Amino acid sequence: MTFDIFGKIFISIQHKLFYVVMSLARFNLYANSWGYLARTAFQPPRANGGRWWWWMEVIGLGLFFCWYAMVLKGCGSWGNALVYLLIVLSHFSRSTADLGVGESFPARQLRTTVDVICSPSIEWIHGGLHLQVTHHLFPRLPRHNLREASMLVKEFAKEQGLEYAEFGFVEGNQEVRSVLRQVADQVKIVGVVADSNIRECMLT
Repeated sequence: MTFDIFGKIFISIQHKLFYVVMSLARFNLYANSWGYLARTAFQPPRANGGRWWWWMEVIGLGLFFCWYAMVLKGCGSWGNALVYLLIVLSHFSRSTADLGVGESFPARQLRTTVDVICSPSIEWIHGGLHLQVTHHLFPRLPRHNLREASMLVKEFAKEQGLEYAEFGFVEGNQEVRSVLRQVADQVKIVGVVADSNIRECMLT
């Protein structure tokens, strides 16, 4: 894998920049949405619908930002931004390796996803994002049924000898930062080995 100068610097300290990146990641998605619309603005009309889809995208994004501005105005505290870390906690600390067709769909979802433990009295705030394992297994299940379904999934995992991973909010953050640090350390080692190999080749 080849890294440019920025990649070499930032990947090596990605565990330290985690919260900075998360504060900007959402806006990167918005920028990509507008960038796509800008690139397709003057393309020929599509055979299956003309230009209406492009205008609907523009109107949809415009309405979203009006709503988003009102939500931000009503939040009143940066503490509410912690909710957006939930989706990252449920995925970033888990393996994403492809084990092939020998791994079943439930086993893959349980291996690659983790739940965030929270009290039932405040889980409505998270909108079901804290129960990502069950959501991945049953993506169309209404969020008010996720907790009950998660109990069944836990029983299934226990019967099958599969891990059902769940962490508290603080522990989940520690897990993510630990994995990011491991990757950063591995990249440093790869860089040292590569530099050493280059020097050896130049001397022979």
